[in-house]
Amino acid sequence: MIKMIIRPISELSKRMADVEAFVIGQDTPVHLTKNGYNHMVIMSSNHYEKISAKINMYENLLRSEAEIRQGKSLRLDSAMTDIDQYLQERIHKQYGK
Repeated sequence: MIKMIIRPISELSKRMADVEAFVIGQDTPVHLTKNGYNHMVIMSSNHYEKISAKINMYENLLRSEAEIRQGKSLRLDSAMTDIDQYLQERIHKQYGK
């Protein structure tokens, strides 16, 4: 479960260095409020990249599950043969071997 840190947006303008240090040091997003309502979230670029990678992975899993339901999956031995062939072609193309 993600720990939610909530701060008023006025704190950002008054204590930017402290908020930045907290966000980066704790590697957690901070929710900023305006007039008592959620307004925006700030996070480190490292945390953003982690979240983006997870979202991408989940999207790929959903796409894969849909393909399996549609009968578009390959048998493991066939998939491994395809992967081996692809890698051999890449190695040959890159190194001329």
